[in-house]
Amino acid sequence: MATLLQAIGEVLRPALVQRSPFRLEETDRGSTCEAITLHKSGQAFLLKPDQSAGGVCPRGDCAFTFSTPNRLFPLFQTEVAGIAALCDYIVFCQENSRDDAPLFVLLCELKSGNVKGSRQQIENGRLLADYIVAMARYHRAVQPMPEVFLRGLIFSPTYSVPKGNLHKVRCKYAPLPKPPGGFADLLFARYACGVGYPLEHFCA
Repeated sequence: MATLLQAIGEVLRPALVQRSPFRLEETDRGSTCEAITLHKSGQAFLLKPDQSAGGVCPRGDCAFTFSTPNRLFPLFQTEVAGIAALCDYIVFCQENSRDDAPLFVLLCELKSGNVKGSRQQIENGRLLADYIVAMARYHRAVQPMPEVFLRGLIFSPTYSVPKGNLHKVRCKYAPLPKPPGGFADLLFARYACGVGYPLEHFCA
């Protein structure tokens, strides 16, 4: 038997998974959203969906690759508006070492400029995260089955750091205005770039 978090780690490609330290950063030149560090406690790992996982051929010497949108969404026409938009990082974490502790899925988007579009990228990330969790549940014997909470996090230089000791104060998520077809139950929070945050702060 595996915990749900262990099962997710077992079904994902290792090249896409980062276990520590957690450093979130934009790779675009000219980015003004400085790197964010998440200080881990308990069990956690980070998934960077657009991280290169090597070529798509089975041969080790094959250089053939797909572009990121085509690799992430091979079944879909990536020219359809918004279908290939995806959040930058997905963090799977449990607040402590209890196997039955809630599993939090943090959908993280970093923005240097206009944050418009963040919601769609995060909600597409939720669809991917739901699929990953479902595949782990189906293909691994999971026990116990914890509650799963999905949260959206937008990091931007225009936002600030909440006051107080973030090791003790928990994140105050809130819904965003719901667009047509959006997830009404998905909660969001906005945080400053260039800061180190305790990961447990976001487990709320």
